[in-house]
Amino acid sequence: MRKSIILILIIGIIYSCQDENSSLGKSLVNSSFRNIITDTCTVSMSTLYVDSIETLGDSICQIGHYEDSIWGKITSSYYTEYSLASFNTEEDHSYKFDSITLKLVHSGNYWGDTLTQQRIYVYPIKYAISFSNDETMYNTSKIQTSNTPLFSFLFSPRPGRKKELEIRMPDSFGQKILDDIISEKEAFDSQDKFKAYFHGLAFVPENSDKCITGFQVNDTSMAIKLYYEDIYSQKVEKKLTFSPNMNYAYTRVDHDRTNTPIAALKSGNVNAVPSSKLNYRAYLQGLTGIYDQIEIPYLNNLMKYGDITSIESATLYLYPLANSYNKINQLPSELRLYVANDDNVLEDQIYESSGTTVQNGNLVTDKTFSRDTYYSFDITSFLQSNLGTMGMYRKKLLLNMTDNDFKSTFKQVIFTNQKNEDRQVKLEVRFKVYTEQ
Repeated sequence: MRKSIILILIIGIIYSCQDENSSLGKSLVNSSFRNIITDTCTVSMSTLYVDSIETLGDSICQIGHYEDSIWGKITSSYYTEYSLASFNTEEDHSYKFDSITLKLVHSGNYWGDTLTQQRIYVYPIKYAISFSNDETMYNTSKIQTSNTPLFSFLFSPRPGRKKELEIRMPDSFGQKILDDIISEKEAFDSQDKFKAYFHGLAFVPENSDKCITGFQVNDTSMAIKLYYEDIYSQKVEKKLTFSPNMNYAYTRVDHDRTNTPIAALKSGNVNAVPSSKLNYRAYLQGLTGIYDQIEIPYLNNLMKYGDITSIESATLYLYPLANSYNKINQLPSELRLYVANDDNVLEDQIYESSGTTVQNGNLVTDKTFSRDTYYSFDITSFLQSNLGTMGMYRKKLLLNMTDNDFKSTFKQVIFTNQKNEDRQVKLEVRFKVYTEQ
């Protein structure tokens, strides 16, 4: 008669996937099946940097300058071509110019002191923006502008108080456009002719500014409004709207990290900097190209507890550095985990258990003490598929924001990854082992 198989539940903390010299749980009860929970697995984090991010056609732009002891000096400018507005002159009608304005609508994103004023210089773009179909515009792309600005304006960001701004542009600029329209110049016959006549505008911040503000980019925001009177039997107030042509519009970022903790970052997958060389921190920021790599180097140590090891569940907890986020430094509300191969080529994303919904990091915010804020991901399937692999067959994780946040905001996170310290990166694994009798 066979002996019954005894199921013993062991709940506790053991050193399951640390380095080879760690204790391997010698005190475990000898049995056929064992259920084990551990939160001491080593999680390696590194910071990566990509020097070019495609920003062409984004629905949000960032304009301003901000200097930070951690992230460095950042200047963000916006360049855009404008779409031709439809206008038909009518016989016996006369037209009188009223004003021309720039309409801006806050996106709700900002970085810095929103109680200060920002000055933005608006430069005419010197040459029409042009590139072939397989080209694009990046946060590092350069476009030449006129030496003298068309005008400049001051505004107070305060995105929570006033969402829309309408800035008066020079009357002479608007009058000339209306005169040329009325005289039926061929520049207003097509978009190609219009862009040759008016190449677009560059919005460049003053280097003494202390805030970067996000604006929506659409048919009505970052748009030029030309107001005029149509006079026939009576006066009728009308307007023309020249909207940004998002096929030729992008955000440019100048980034100086000199004398910052991340000054040594170099672009490229092979230049990942371990958190151990960055004071046990990993950095992530939109629009500057900084993101993270995550590895579980001693995952296979779980296999030493028996003849068969089965991972039942695994949750990764990521804690932002306490007091590193506030109204000035905004945390992203969502993050993304990507599965990458040994060369950091993306292969998949981390999904919910349904297999169809992408996980968003499940942000929990400690609004009282700013200490117990964390993101979490269920990485059960990732660990299950990687258990037993090694070398080039072992996958890694890349951590980033949503595409929209990474390409169009300066949201940021500093993660802490110092072993045995409170509120650090943590991996909790539940696994089952079977040992032959």
